[in-house]
Amino acid sequence: MNVVSITALIFMFFLFLFIGIKFSKISKPKEFLLMGRNIGFWLFFGAYTGAAIGGASTAGFVGYGFNDGYSAMWLIAVSGITLPLFAFVFAKKLNVFGRLNEAYTLPDFLAIRFGERIRPLSSFISYLRPVFISGLQFVALGIVFNVAFGLNMKAGIIISAILILLYTVTGGQYSAITAQWIQSILQGAGLLIFLGATLYYNGGIKASFNNLHKFLSPEKLNAYNTDFSVFTVWIITMGLFYLVDPWLYQWAYMAKSAQTSFDAMVAVSLSSPWGAISFMGGMLIEAASKAKLISLPASIQGDQIYLYFITKIIHPAIGLFLLVSFLMTVLSCASSFLLNGATLMYNDFLKKTKISKKYDQIKISRVAVLLTTLFGIATALWVPFLIPLWIIGQGLAVSGLLIPVFAAWFWKRGTSKGAYYSLISGLVSSFIFSIYAWIKKGSPNAIIGGFHFVHIGLIVSLLFMIIVSYMEERESDEIVNKTLWNKIPWD
Repeated sequence: MNVVSITALIFMFFLFLFIGIKFSKISKPKEFLLMGRNIGFWLFFGAYTGAAIGGASTAGFVGYGFNDGYSAMWLIAVSGITLPLFAFVFAKKLNVFGRLNEAYTLPDFLAIRFGERIRPLSSFISYLRPVFISGLQFVALGIVFNVAFGLNMKAGIIISAILILLYTVTGGQYSAITAQWIQSILQGAGLLIFLGATLYYNGGIKASFNNLHKFLSPEKLNAYNTDFSVFTVWIITMGLFYLVDPWLYQWAYMAKSAQTSFDAMVAVSLSSPWGAISFMGGMLIEAASKAKLISLPASIQGDQIYLYFITKIIHPAIGLFLLVSFLMTVLSCASSFLLNGATLMYNDFLKKTKISKKYDQIKISRVAVLLTTLFGIATALWVPFLIPLWIIGQGLAVSGLLIPVFAAWFWKRGTSKGAYYSLISGLVSSFIFSIYAWIKKGSPNAIIGGFHFVHIGLIVSLLFMIIVSYMEERESDEIVNKTLWNKIPWD
């Protein structure tokens, strides 16, 4: 199976590299990074779905289902509420805004409202998320190399990053989205087959239901068995975050029309509960294990359960398909977030330097992809765990971005200085608290006194936004109306 798996990985790598080379003669950054603002409904829907389901949505969520039971499903449930809200409130408006202002990134949105002073800091905060998510995919693929092939995790992470980089850097968004569309088909089939396999090893649907209630603890069968502080962290980092997600802003800009942006995002939001399959599969694996129907190593970690199950337990032919499906999942998510990070780096940093005047803009765009890959490797080596890495990336970003972005959309009284200090205070306070939690409890995600770093960041950010804004004169309607929600046309 290892030989066939390696063969499949090599085949996929060359397939996507071929796709990248096909689009390698792109001449404009707008085409390389935004696909020319011309992505249609079906390509948008398929590619976004392929990119949104990543390593954490499979291996990570299986581990959470195995360890925590029904209550862990709130991780996906909260996004199932905010993604439709984003689609209905912002999808059309952002597409129109992007075309009117030649916007590439979320910091473009903030800079038009609050001035160029806010761009570097908002870009840095926005950049954290794609870097952490890219690192998360490197970890996921590193786990494949570790569990399936026995390779050292660090070596697996680095090899994974190089493979993903090579096909992403050639064709940019064109190659990434084309690959993601192909990958999404295998992803969907893989999740259904995985669920079927977990039901099979429990003896069927009825027996699976009985095993869950017979062998799992009552705490794991209680959907409300979650600490309130942890639950609020999930609401913020896995729910509210998507209302200010730099990645979603970029997708809204890429759609060929405002209606396409809306239709595709509504369709995507309806498919978001798909991730619950991974949680359920994790619970069914635990039930089968405790019923002595399958055997798992006593020392196995949550992130490794999915890959151990598909490579060591189920029929090799089915396991091979699921392994290929998982590799597709990781590759599609990683390439999309690498390009999101690269767009931020190119548009908000590299394009504005003296170096950009000396070199071809496409080459600079590719350098941005390379640098984002290197930063992603660094985060993967720093926190080599799937869901915690995801929450850290989104937690730090939402701490700084949520208040200023909502002020730009809805609050006329917000000022440039208020937004600037709101951004910096939210990020710095959340980062300091995360380091304190790391030192005190061994994890930046730890809850101390009922508070997570994201709680601290948002409270501080809100206070600075209000206090500093009221210390200044209100800005002119001409400036305010550029981003005010009710002033941007629907199409």
